[in-house]
Amino acid sequence: MRKAILGIVAGALLAPAAMADGKTETEYRQAVYKSIGGHMTAIVTSLKNQVHMEDFAMHARGLAALANVAPNVFPEGSATEKSKALPEIWENRAEFDAAMDKFVEAANNFATVAESGDMSKVGDAMKALGGSCKGCHDNFKAE
Repeated sequence: MRKAILGIVAGALLAPAAMADGKTETEYRQAVYKSIGGHMTAIVTSLKNQVHMEDFAMHARGLAALANVAPNVFPEGSATEKSKALPEIWENRAEFDAAMDKFVEAANNFATVAESGDMSKVGDAMKALGGSCKGCHDNFKAE
Protein backbone atom coordinates (compact mmCIF):
# COMPACT_ATOMS: atom_id res chain seq x y z
CA MET A 1 0.00 0.00 0.00
CA ARG A 2 2.79 2.40 0.94
CA LYS A 3 4.59 1.71 -2.34
CA ALA A 4 1.41 2.38 -4.29
CA ILE A 5 0.90 5.73 -2.58
CA LEU A 6 4.53 6.69 -3.10
CA GLY A 7 4.21 5.73 -6.76
CA ILE A 8 1.16 7.92 -7.23
CA VAL A 9 2.80 10.88 -5.49
CA ALA A 10 6.04 10.43 -7.44
CA GLY A 11 4.13 10.20 -10.71
CA ALA A 12 2.22 13.36 -9.95
CA LEU A 13 5.38 15.22 -9.03
CA LEU A 14 7.25 14.05 -12.08
CA ALA A 15 4.44 14.66 -14.58
CA PRO A 16 5.47 17.38 -17.01
CA ALA A 17 3.81 20.74 -16.57
CA ALA A 18 3.03 20.70 -20.27
CA MET A 19 0.30 18.15 -19.55
CA ALA A 20 -1.84 20.86 -17.97
CA ASP A 21 -4.76 21.82 -20.16
CA GLY A 22 -6.70 25.08 -20.34
CA LYS A 23 -9.19 23.90 -17.71
CA THR A 24 -6.43 23.02 -15.25
CA GLU A 25 -4.64 26.31 -15.90
CA THR A 26 -7.90 28.22 -15.34
CA GLU A 27 -8.54 26.38 -12.06
CA TYR A 28 -5.01 27.12 -10.86
CA ARG A 29 -5.24 30.79 -11.91
CA GLN A 30 -8.57 31.17 -10.11
CA ALA A 31 -7.11 29.63 -6.95
CA VAL A 32 -4.17 32.04 -7.03
CA TYR A 33 -6.46 35.03 -7.48
CA LYS A 34 -8.88 33.80 -4.82
CA SER A 35 -5.92 33.69 -2.43
CA ILE A 36 -4.87 37.20 -3.46
CA GLY A 37 -8.44 38.34 -2.82
CA GLY A 38 -8.42 36.67 0.59
CA HIS A 39 -5.29 38.54 1.62
CA MET A 40 -6.71 41.79 0.27
CA THR A 41 -9.97 41.30 2.20
CA ALA A 42 -8.04 40.57 5.41
CA ILE A 43 -5.87 43.68 4.87
CA VAL A 44 -8.83 45.98 4.24
CA THR A 45 -10.79 44.53 7.19
CA SER A 46 -7.78 44.98 9.47
CA LEU A 47 -7.26 48.58 8.38
CA LYS A 48 -10.93 49.61 8.50
CA ASN A 49 -11.62 48.05 11.87
CA GLN A 50 -8.16 48.06 13.45
CA VAL A 51 -8.40 44.34 14.18
CA HIS A 52 -5.72 41.69 13.90
CA MET A 53 -3.11 44.31 13.09
CA GLU A 54 -0.49 41.83 14.27
CA ASP A 55 -1.27 39.90 11.06
CA PHE A 56 -1.27 42.94 8.76
CA ALA A 57 2.32 42.60 7.48
CA MET A 58 1.92 38.83 7.05
CA HIS A 59 -1.08 39.36 4.77
CA ALA A 60 0.84 42.02 2.83
CA ARG A 61 3.74 39.59 2.35
CA GLY A 62 1.34 36.83 1.29
CA LEU A 63 -0.31 39.09 -1.24
CA ALA A 64 3.09 40.15 -2.60
CA ALA A 65 4.27 36.54 -2.86
CA LEU A 66 1.19 35.65 -4.89
CA ALA A 67 1.51 38.81 -7.00
CA ASN A 68 4.94 37.56 -8.04
CA VAL A 69 3.31 34.32 -9.22
CA ALA A 70 0.40 36.03 -10.98
CA PRO A 71 2.18 36.95 -14.24
CA ASN A 72 2.87 33.26 -14.82
CA VAL A 73 -0.71 32.01 -14.55
CA PHE A 74 -1.85 33.21 -17.97
CA PRO A 75 -0.15 30.82 -20.40
CA GLU A 76 -1.23 30.76 -24.02
CA GLY A 77 -4.21 28.43 -24.46
CA SER A 78 -5.56 28.83 -20.94
CA ALA A 79 -8.72 30.73 -21.84
CA THR A 80 -11.79 28.63 -21.11
CA GLU A 81 -15.52 29.28 -20.85
CA LYS A 82 -15.20 29.26 -17.03
CA SER A 83 -12.47 31.89 -17.13
CA LYS A 84 -13.13 35.60 -16.78
CA ALA A 85 -9.81 36.31 -18.49
CA LEU A 86 -10.48 38.30 -21.66
CA PRO A 87 -8.82 37.45 -25.00
CA GLU A 88 -7.07 40.84 -24.79
CA ILE A 89 -4.57 39.23 -22.41
CA TRP A 90 -3.13 37.17 -25.23
CA GLU A 91 -3.94 39.58 -28.07
CA ASN A 92 -2.23 42.53 -26.33
CA ARG A 93 0.39 40.63 -24.36
CA ALA A 94 2.83 43.53 -24.03
CA GLU A 95 0.11 45.76 -22.55
CA PHE A 96 -1.00 42.99 -20.20
CA ASP A 97 2.58 42.27 -19.12
CA ALA A 98 3.11 45.98 -18.38
CA ALA A 99 -0.05 46.01 -16.25
CA MET A 100 1.12 42.89 -14.40
CA ASP A 101 4.51 44.52 -13.78
CA LYS A 102 2.70 47.45 -12.13
CA PHE A 103 0.73 45.03 -9.96
CA VAL A 104 3.85 43.15 -8.86
CA GLU A 105 5.69 46.39 -8.11
CA ALA A 106 2.75 47.83 -6.16
CA ALA A 107 2.26 44.60 -4.17
CA ASN A 108 5.96 44.38 -3.31
CA ASN A 109 6.00 48.06 -2.29
CA PHE A 110 2.89 47.56 -0.16
CA ALA A 111 4.54 44.64 1.64
CA THR A 112 7.65 46.74 2.30
CA VAL A 113 5.54 49.56 3.72
CA ALA A 114 3.48 47.16 5.84
CA GLU A 115 6.61 45.53 7.24
CA SER A 116 8.09 48.93 8.08
CA GLY A 117 5.21 49.61 10.44
CA ASP A 118 5.00 53.20 9.19
CA MET A 119 1.22 53.50 8.98
CA SER A 120 1.50 57.02 7.55
CA LYS A 121 2.67 55.45 4.26
CA VAL A 122 0.06 52.69 4.09
CA GLY A 123 -2.65 54.81 2.47
CA ASP A 124 -0.55 55.79 -0.54
CA ALA A 125 0.79 52.25 -0.94
CA MET A 126 -2.74 50.84 -0.76
CA LYS A 127 -3.99 53.36 -3.31
CA ALA A 128 -1.21 52.34 -5.73
CA LEU A 129 -1.96 48.66 -5.15
CA GLY A 130 -5.69 49.14 -5.72
CA GLY A 131 -4.99 51.15 -8.86
CA SER A 132 -2.79 48.38 -10.22
CA CYS A 133 -5.56 45.85 -9.57
CA LYS A 134 -8.13 48.08 -11.26
CA GLY A 135 -5.91 48.46 -14.33
CA CYS A 136 -6.08 44.75 -15.03
CA HIS A 137 -9.69 44.28 -13.99
CA ASP A 138 -10.87 47.12 -16.24
CA ASN A 139 -8.99 45.97 -19.32
CA PHE A 140 -8.41 42.23 -19.04
CA LYS A 141 -11.19 40.70 -16.92
CA ALA A 142 -14.83 40.08 -17.75
CA GLU A 143 -17.23 41.05 -15.01
